[in-house]
Amino acid sequence: MAKITPQRRVALDTPEGIMDWAQFWLERLKPYAKWLGLGALVIAVVIGAWNIHSWIKTSRETKAAAALAQVTLKLNRHIPAAAAAQDLEKFVKAYPGSRAAGEAQLLRANLLYGLKQYGEAATAYESLLGSPDPGWNALVSESLSYCYEGLGNFKKAAAVLKPVVDQTYGPLKNEVMRRLAMLFEEAKEPKEAAVYWRKLLDRPSDAALRPYFQEKLAAAEAKSKK
Repeated sequence: MAKITPQRRVALDTPEGIMDWAQFWLERLKPYAKWLGLGALVIAVVIGAWNIHSWIKTSRETKAAAALAQVTLKLNRHIPAAAAAQDLEKFVKAYPGSRAAGEAQLLRANLLYGLKQYGEAATAYESLLGSPDPGWNALVSESLSYCYEGLGNFKKAAAVLKPVVDQTYGPLKNEVMRRLAMLFEEAKEPKEAAVYWRKLLDRPSDAALRPYFQEKLAAAEAKSKK
């Protein structure tokens, strides 16, 4: 590569020098003009495709949000929960992958749980897992654990709820641990239940609840020794 000498730097301070410098590099790049043009074309195509994709995605999200608003308005008219769940299922299928579809699926899962259709509700909640938002995953996992509990699968309910402990704080964390301990008790796993009763005793909580936690811990430890 040509090195810019001090004299060349001085020359660049004048219009004539700039023209000479530009001509110099044009001569050097001329053999590569074809490839440089092809590269520029590829970059332009990629940028254009990305812009089109972004526009389509934004347009689709806007359309989906407007459609969900109409469905939600219909739900507010107190139609039967079963019919509302069906409307939401149709919406999810019509706008797969959209943010609005995720919100609709959550509403549908909640309705199915309220109808005690725990298996269908669990399937709906499962489809919502895997979000990059830990708060959303915690909400879905906790709701999913209620479905498994309704199905009588306490071990699976506890397994789903267990990661939520590390994603919650304060009083909510205490409530999640209390429920987790109860699920392990129902799953006939007193040793695991004892772990969470002990953690609850080690955390700040309502003083009126401490005797209850101590009693539950003692019972769980006694069962785990049998």
